[in-house]
Amino acid sequence: MSARSTHAASTQQTALIVEPNSSGIGLVDAAQRLGLRPHVFDRKPVAELPAQVRAAVHAGSADYTRVEIRDLPTALRASRELAARTDLVAVVPGYEYAVDTCAHLAQDLGLPGLAPDVVGALRDKKRMKEVLAAAGVLVARNRLVGTDADPVAVLADVGVPAVLKPVDGSGSQYVRRVDDAAELADYFAEVAANPIEDYGKLLGPSLLAESYVQGPEYSVEGYVENTGAGPRVHVLAVTEKQLGPEPTFVEVGHAVDAPVSPAERERLVDTAQRAVRALGITVGCFHLEARLTPAGPCVMEVGARLGGDRIPWLVQAVWGADMWELAVRSFAGLPQPARPAREVPQGAAGVRFFSVEEESRFDDPDGLLARLLQVEGCIEAEVTAAAGAVLRPAVDLHSRFGHIALAAPSRAALEQRIAEVDRYVRESVRTPVATTASPSPAPSSSYAPAPSFTAVPTYAYAAAGTGTGAPVTITACAV
Repeated sequence: MSARSTHAASTQQTALIVEPNSSGIGLVDAAQRLGLRPHVFDRKPVAELPAQVRAAVHAGSADYTRVEIRDLPTALRASRELAARTDLVAVVPGYEYAVDTCAHLAQDLGLPGLAPDVVGALRDKKRMKEVLAAAGVLVARNRLVGTDADPVAVLADVGVPAVLKPVDGSGSQYVRRVDDAAELADYFAEVAANPIEDYGKLLGPSLLAESYVQGPEYSVEGYVENTGAGPRVHVLAVTEKQLGPEPTFVEVGHAVDAPVSPAERERLVDTAQRAVRALGITVGCFHLEARLTPAGPCVMEVGARLGGDRIPWLVQAVWGADMWELAVRSFAGLPQPARPAREVPQGAAGVRFFSVEEESRFDDPDGLLARLLQVEGCIEAEVTAAAGAVLRPAVDLHSRFGHIALAAPSRAALEQRIAEVDRYVRESVRTPVATTASPSPAPSSSYAPAPSFTAVPTYAYAAAGTGTGAPVTITACAV
């Protein structure tokens, strides 16, 4: 049930933002910029909302209702109550797990949204692969399994090495490469004994086993425009995905625009457009992940949402596109910009997430943050571990201990700045950990409120090809 609600009387049209998290935190400000009143539904109390969302609620610039959004009848009842007292014009998913809920809410209210009958294939990776394969989109050989499956039979079916993942998970949680039946048996035992609850959602025990795909990994960012002639798929950027060491697949960084050839970019864009159409994504933004193989792009998965890990900030820095506004416009039925923000990219942008190669002690988080904020081109920086914490190699998104997003006039300059960041991070930890140290708790996949981070909303760099050094303002998280 709706446990707590904060709202002010308003004559503005309302945009409902469901579970704004990760990149979805920018949707609240985007709705305001478009003249809409944002109203947040979330299962968490206000104190545990992301800092930017919490600040908007406290400032009275956004309304909030605590709703158990994992329970569809409860969410439907709350959205009907909201529509009865406001001019509700949009229902926007703020996170991966809210996509299916929003589809049902929008249909119930007669608002633009994804069709509920296609959402199943967007949240179930096995069904997604079946739809894509039927449309001629390349995917890995795969099989749905449980933790009681015969490891030998599974590997005989999908091949060695294989990759296992929860069929409905996110954030690299329990994504693992296995090279033989013994490793797969150990993985099954680990998943069965330690189920992950992520934002109120239990991951597993249904798992997808896939053949391992060799090749560099990229993501394609875009949106779908509603036109009189039907949905039109727009690609905004191709992102280079930077992964940590296997057997896990933790994302340690992203860079926009990806250093691919024109032919490779064309193949990635074509694959994304065909995949989006096949999956029935007719509204909002999308994020497609694929590995580039000799046979063409092999799709890992597709999200009917903004890309996570600060990717929209990178797209905005390089291409000038405001993906949050594009998403809200789409779900509100508002017209999209007639022309792209930029025809060619300006400079480069990247994000680096922090991890360690071996167990280490974190000495000086405040000092690290201060140094990060002085790196040229810093968009924002965050450190999430306390002084004295014992750090362990990251295994998923929740066990990284901070990040920095950067912009630069060129890819070479971006790499230099990231190398500077990597040096600062190395200098802030000590290895090995002393035996007298009290280890910090193992990383948890349950929700914990993220600490506020310092934002640098304005920075200067020389736009590619101009050398002007003109200031560029980026929409960044406020504190």
